[in-house]
Amino acid sequence: MQPGDSIRIATEVEAAVWAFHEADTSKNAEAVIDLLWPEYTMFVDGNRVGYDDVSSGSRAFMADLATFHTEWTDLKVVPLGPNNAIASFIFSDSIVTKNGDLTQSRGPNTFVWQKRNGEWKIIYGDADHYPL
Repeated sequence: MQPGDSIRIATEVEAAVWAFHEADTSKNAEAVIDLLWPEYTMFVDGNRVGYDDVSSGSRAFMADLATFHTEWTDLKVVPLGPNNAIASFIFSDSIVTKNGDLTQSRGPNTFVWQKRNGEWKIIYGDADHYPL
């Protein structure tokens, strides 16, 4: 990497992280899915899931929500090279379904971002939800 690349990469990936946050909180499943590469996999709460499961699950999950409030704190972006970076943060979710069911959780989240053809998307994710 060239001098200054780390700062540029961290800035670009941080913007992508906040775009993902906006997609989540606006309950826009298609925007969430659009930030994932087709090979995306995730390890969530002890279970491995792939792109197809995340895509269909996100659509169903978002359609069932009345509100989705999440705060992401302690964001750290670590550039790994010109086309890869890790972003990690702590989330605090407060989710209300259309039935009125409330779920609150907190936990760590890590995304591995990959840049292809000038576009940053997530290739891998890891999250653990701990009830509040």
